[in-house]
Amino acid sequence: MRTRNWQAALSAFIAERRSVPFAWGSNDCCLFAADAVQAMTGVDHAAELRGYGSALEAARLIEARGGLERIASDALGEPVAPVFASVGDVVLIDNEGRELLALCNGTTALAPGELGMVVLGMDAAKAAWKV
Repeated sequence: MRTRNWQAALSAFIAERRSVPFAWGSNDCCLFAADAVQAMTGVDHAAELRGYGSALEAARLIEARGGLERIASDALGEPVAPVFASVGDVVLIDNEGRELLALCNGTTALAPGELGMVVLGMDAAKAAWKV
């Protein structure tokens, strides 16, 4: 459940992460989404996932947990159709043939990129989780 001041917390989180580049184990798609959820709810759904630091370790963890959709569902419940996603919800996006978790920002989604936060179209969303 989101805290009473979740909108301010989410705005502060986005401002803080806007120019932080992608980094395995600290600002990759999974931890970016988990950190956003934590900012809005106070709950760290990724606590047991933290500690990896490379693409290989992340890939092994994702495979062992059944994929990104299963990881998000285990943390946030069953997914809904992306059309029901609203600001602050987590979405699974197909980005150039690769799945990633992102944060719904209305008609767009936010995710960490090489030089900082990137904006992706919600039209590429495959699933969403209400936060």
